[in-house]
Amino acid sequence: MTVSVTIDAILLYCDESITRLAFGNGYSIKKVNVCNLPFKNKVTDGNGQLTISYFGSRIVEPDDTVALMILHKEDEFQIQLPTLEKGGHLTDSDLMCADQLEAYKDKEMEFLNNIFAMLRLYKRGNIGPKEVFFEHNFTVMGLMNNTQKQTSDNVTRNIVDSSIFSISPDETDDCNCFLERIASPEFLMLKDSIDEFIWGLEQVDIPTGFEQYTTALEMTLLETNQKCKKEALSKRTAVLLETDNVKITALYAKMKDYYRYRSESLHEGDGRNITIVELRELEDIVRRVLRKYLDLCKDAIRNSPTVTWVEVKSGIITDLKNTVTNFINSGVLPH
Repeated sequence: MTVSVTIDAILLYCDESITRLAFGNGYSIKKVNVCNLPFKNKVTDGNGQLTISYFGSRIVEPDDTVALMILHKEDEFQIQLPTLEKGGHLTDSDLMCADQLEAYKDKEMEFLNNIFAMLRLYKRGNIGPKEVFFEHNFTVMGLMNNTQKQTSDNVTRNIVDSSIFSISPDETDDCNCFLERIASPEFLMLKDSIDEFIWGLEQVDIPTGFEQYTTALEMTLLETNQKCKKEALSKRTAVLLETDNVKITALYAKMKDYYRYRSESLHEGDGRNITIVELRELEDIVRRVLRKYLDLCKDAIRNSPTVTWVEVKSGIITDLKNTVTNFINSGVLPH
């Protein structure tokens, strides 16, 4: 049995430049006037005003009308009616095929979550949906028209970070190539660390976001039961991201401070040293580390297609340790 489905969502904190991006999987992006939203009743209050979730993402046009960037997809997929056993009957609930519709929704949301994770890993900007609306239509036994609506609501979504995601013409091809990596083995290999980074981006509380970014670095750069975490993390981050001696020394010192700030916040409840400046700087550092690791994982998989994350991580850490030792011997880093 064929189900027709429409999927719609408002994309938070982005501009019209994202229409140049190719999400794939049948999705399109366009700018729509709020008055013309086909699902306007779902995102406005009793007075017809946008709900607070979307207020900061408005695009005010020269004629003072308001538009939003909309994600849209129309699709068809197949479902199976439950088997009618001899002497039995099908209930209205059976005919809803809710489990199969839910499975389709979950698959689409996994794709979208991965796409938006990669966009936010590509560069800063609070792009992504708060709610995604699904409407399924199908006819049961050629007689009963069935319409089912679902909403995937990200209740933890940060709707107050006003960082706008924007893509320049020169970045378009590079960003589209980057998005294609959601189907790559290196993305799957690094997904836990990427998810931790995205969880940090979702935080409204600044110290909590800072703590999550640090955790993402620990997951990626440190071994299990790592000793002297602050020194190891700071040195490995510095030599991974920089090659100039002065920049290595500066990043090493900054990471030591940041790790101390995180410890003060996490263990002592003192987040006074963590402002939006430190949060943004650490966000960019984690973003650079994860993008570097994607390339390192890709190289490792190319050389050995069956290699595991545990093996890749161990090999990268060994290389980082050797590099750190070289910079210690040359006097750039302390013992």
